[in-house]
Amino acid sequence: MTDDLTRRFVELGLYQGQELLVLDLEKCTRCDECVRACADSHEGVTRVVRDGPRFGHFLVAVSCRSCHDPYCLTGCPVDAIHRKGHALEIQIDDHCIGCGLCGHNCPYGSIHMVEHAEDGSIREVPRTEWGAPGKADVAVVGDAGLGGSPKRKARLAAKNCDLCHGSSSGPRCVYACPHDAAHRLPGDRVLELATARASAVADEKADGILNRLKRLFVGNLTGE
Repeated sequence: MTDDLTRRFVELGLYQGQELLVLDLEKCTRCDECVRACADSHEGVTRVVRDGPRFGHFLVAVSCRSCHDPYCLTGCPVDAIHRKGHALEIQIDDHCIGCGLCGHNCPYGSIHMVEHAEDGSIREVPRTEWGAPGKADVAVVGDAGLGGSPKRKARLAAKNCDLCHGSSSGPRCVYACPHDAAHRLPGDRVLELATARASAVADEKADGILNRLKRLFVGNLTGE
């Protein structure tokens, strides 16, 4: 069992994560309070998807993992995505041109693209509507002045979990969970907890089998 968990730990890239969002499936009621809390604190667009691979008794939710070696930081043409100092959160600046390269580079689906409409509304853009990686997605937003060029701005912008930077209560997805099922943990801690739980379940099964055999043996002796 331990070897299977370790193999899956590597396959899922969980060793990269410094702040994995994991949901304890023995406590989670699928109420989606974590998703709503994230959306409420990020202009109505969540950076958490309550889905993802299972690892032991955990669901590894789709949200930024704060990787040790973030693939998303590679190649941004305008240097809009970065990590400051020793902070874990990945930050995307306002001058993002919506090219989607960071989202394509992230192997875990953690980066979202959003569109700011002229009426002020915001919507998440499905991956099928993303442009070519590395190519700015711009829209004309005004008429050209006399002899000038039309005004343009990026149609899309990349958004990512910022670990609720600046919040005194920490990540809202964790704080809002009414069942203590949502946790932000480093990968090695997730492996440790999943291994311990798997061992406990195996011991419980072994004890149950042993007790049934004892009852059967006693029953045979007593004729019951």
